[in-house]
Amino acid sequence: MFKAKRKLFIIVPLLSMLVSGCGADNTDEGAAAGGNGKGTNEAVTIKLSSWYAKKMDNWDVVIAEFEKQHPDIKVEFASAEDNNSNEYYKKLDLAVAGGDDLDILMFSNMTFLSQRAELGMIQPLDDYLAKDGINYTDEYTSDARIGGKAYGLPGKSSQGLVILNENHLKEAGLTLPKDWTYDEYMKYAKALTKTVDGKTRYGTYFHSWIQYGYLVQNFNQAVNANLTTDDGKTANIDNPYMRKSFELRLQGESEGSATPYAEVVSQKLNYRPQYFNQDTSMLITGSFLVPETGGTDTIPATFRTVFAPVPKMNAGDPISANVSGDVLSIYSKSKHKDEAYTFIRWFSTEGIVLQGKNIPSWKKADLNDVVDRIIAGSKNPDMIDKESLLYVLENTKSTTTATAVSYHAELEKVLLEEFDKMMLSGQDIDTTINNAQTKIQKIIDSKS
Repeated sequence: MFKAKRKLFIIVPLLSMLVSGCGADNTDEGAAAGGNGKGTNEAVTIKLSSWYAKKMDNWDVVIAEFEKQHPDIKVEFASAEDNNSNEYYKKLDLAVAGGDDLDILMFSNMTFLSQRAELGMIQPLDDYLAKDGINYTDEYTSDARIGGKAYGLPGKSSQGLVILNENHLKEAGLTLPKDWTYDEYMKYAKALTKTVDGKTRYGTYFHSWIQYGYLVQNFNQAVNANLTTDDGKTANIDNPYMRKSFELRLQGESEGSATPYAEVVSQKLNYRPQYFNQDTSMLITGSFLVPETGGTDTIPATFRTVFAPVPKMNAGDPISANVSGDVLSIYSKSKHKDEAYTFIRWFSTEGIVLQGKNIPSWKKADLNDVVDRIIAGSKNPDMIDKESLLYVLENTKSTTTATAVSYHAELEKVLLEEFDKMMLSGQDIDTTINNAQTKIQKIIDSKS
């Protein structure tokens, strides 16, 4: 994927020595340093660094159309094609340390982007956007700005929703919810749970990611959704949304309506096979999973999936869900910044719609057309219920949360340790919240 010139394991904090002096606002540096191919017969080649599979995720289609519209720019797709973004970041940091030529960098969420923007690795795009007369919030639902600066443009918009096995719903005599609370969600989970010949099919599954430990806060809260308050100064564990999240998780354990956490972590279970093998009936997830409900080359769709909004904490709350998603950025030392921006802007609008794999963050996209493309591109289109999917997308208020602090992963590790004690060793909720609040506040104070 990347040609690393030195075999070193690089962690993000050490990269500051390698990218210092990058020049955060050198918008015109690309043309001056590397040329843009104008006045010559040679096309400029830009490298797009990612973790996606080129053919399976239709990047071949995207790149072919872009190069057709921009014959002076060629795109080299650099990816291990394993759909593993965590491994990608390790290789990306190694490539930066080795001095590789890089142009477009993809990030799976803003936390990973902000870590590298803080080190000067990312080129702000504000001058480009101003030149094109683009108002960021008018164009995109997801926000890739940090401290008022745009460090990238969003690609897909991953909005929270619930996927449900329609056969299991009918079997349990349940109707598809159009507006529900987390308490009602857990009632559905209990009703959907079924044991036959000693094997249990659970009503719901919560993945091992700690984000599912504080799911109400993570999926629903527009303000103070992270483990710190939005100003980054105070630990944000001792609040009603975190408490409700913990109560839901313990309820799933005590009632036996959720796959036991001990099994999830000890057997290293994954949400995809749990749902598609029908070991669970419903998942709280993101719209990124919608295309797979119609089947893929590796996992066929053998049942019809219907969709419901993310549950609400209180009945009177609006239907809303936080959005996140991929962000495409320009490497601050790229020799072809102008061409890289041309691709990023095109992909974040026309290109991602053409790709037909995800819900775009671009507000001007025709949602009905987008959904039709996603369904048509699946292996078994009949297994995706378009009506309920459109209902969720059209009736859910999309909200973007503040970008987490650059050391957010350190805070999540602390919360996970306390969460494990609660789920596996019987530690009570109050102790879990108090311990996590105190430990995280100490880390915040040490960074100031």
